[in-house]
Amino acid sequence: MSQPLIIPQRARSTKSAKTKGTTTTIGFVNLGCSKNQVDSEIMLGSLVTEGFQLTSDPKQADVVIVNTCGFIEEAKEESINTILEHGQLKTTGTCRVLIAAGCLAQRYQGDLLKELPELDAVVGTGEFGKIAEICRDLLAPKKRHRRLWISQPPYLYDELAPRLRLGKQHSAYVKIAEGCNRNCTFCADSVDAREAAQQAGGIHCR
Repeated sequence: MSQPLIIPQRARSTKSAKTKGTTTTIGFVNLGCSKNQVDSEIMLGSLVTEGFQLTSDPKQADVVIVNTCGFIEEAKEESINTILEHGQLKTTGTCRVLIAAGCLAQRYQGDLLKELPELDAVVGTGEFGKIAEICRDLLAPKKRHRRLWISQPPYLYDELAPRLRLGKQHSAYVKIAEGCNRNCTFCADSVDAREAAQQAGGIHCR
């Protein structure tokens, strides 16, 4: 992944995500809308800052993360099929941990773990900031068990969050708010996420 990593001026982590002397490799699949893309960029930035190595080839990854979409039926099907496809890498590739994150994860939570035994973890939209910690926990032999990471969304990143941009280098999405005060049954944001706005001082042009 050759896109620039945006890391603010703050103390960087000196941790190295290593397993048995080698750096842990992450494969990442981003699905859905531009809001999901921002969430993926924040998770990727956090993982790189915490010492994980990224690969564009999931077959070479120790951990595969699928940032899902659950907005409409077609998006749900795509997310589930993508999880199933990458679950096969546990036998055909080097994958040891498969994580479903994002809207579908937030909406269906434990049902995903029950119906998709390929999954090791389901990470809701309120836990994106902990993705590096979650990966470490899942890779630790004494802690390894299937589980949920679900909390009250939304997770609203700020200007201090490291971010690995996807897409065009000359542009970037800026999420100025998260969540929704409406209760549309088809939308993951309505599950339990009240609207929260980004602080005006945290939005910068670079």
